[in-house]
Amino acid sequence: MTNTTSVASFARRLFVALSALLVTMALSTAAFALGSIKPEKNALTEEEGRWKLKLTIDYGSMPDINFIPMDFIFEQTVLYERSLTDESGDKPVLTKKQLQNQKPISEGMNVGFSDGSGKMFKVTKFDFVIRRDRGFEAGEYTLTVKRADDGQQIGQKMKLVLNGDNPVINRKSITFSDDPKAKEDPSKVKSKADPTAYNAEKGDGSSSGDGDSSGSGSSDGSAAEPPPAVEPKQGGCGCRVVGEQPTDVGAPAGLALFAIVGAALYRRRGRSERAVS
Repeated sequence: MTNTTSVASFARRLFVALSALLVTMALSTAAFALGSIKPEKNALTEEEGRWKLKLTIDYGSMPDINFIPMDFIFEQTVLYERSLTDESGDKPVLTKKQLQNQKPISEGMNVGFSDGSGKMFKVTKFDFVIRRDRGFEAGEYTLTVKRADDGQQIGQKMKLVLNGDNPVINRKSITFSDDPKAKEDPSKVKSKADPTAYNAEKGDGSSSGDGDSSGSGSSDGSAAEPPPAVEPKQGGCGCRVVGEQPTDVGAPAGLALFAIVGAALYRRRGRSERAVS
């Protein structure tokens, strides 16, 4: 009996301790975030490349100055991708791609907590424009607001949806193939199928339509006349023309040699006669 009572008492104390710890953590988390922020709409519609965000900011206490510098930090978590695929044809397909560890986009602005007369307020309404040329695109973001001077977070993180049409990405498969062969003329195909017609078209000496024969394949079977001899051009190039008889250069050379030998003998004979006399 004593052991049962001790176990029950220990369980109660443990439950109370855990409850107190959870309450303390919740209070510390709420105290860490200064004030609160509430968007008018969490889903925004794009107009000419811009989204207009309207916020109600509760600073949590009366601010010391009229304008508080704040950083609005956007981190994209989902991208609304529009793409063309082989199955989609010419109509883009919307795909929501989950993103992680994206580089945040920080917009620094001064938030006013006073009116034109200088009267201070704890709560203010603030709106600004989110633009594509600042790096934003259609998708889902988490927004965190902090004081610029000390990094103190204001309110809790909030989720924003920027609806719109992102540029289309072409994800169709690319096919690498040779150019198709050019189609042949039907008349040429028919001519090749018929050798007679094909030879007639190519001009291979077959008879023409009027019955006249031409070329080497005449109908009467007579041999074609040989081509006329081509006369060599003046100022020859040292080449021989086909069909021309080569010039006999042996006879003039023999006569010249005979004259030289005769002259030598004549001179020797004259010298011998002068020596005898």
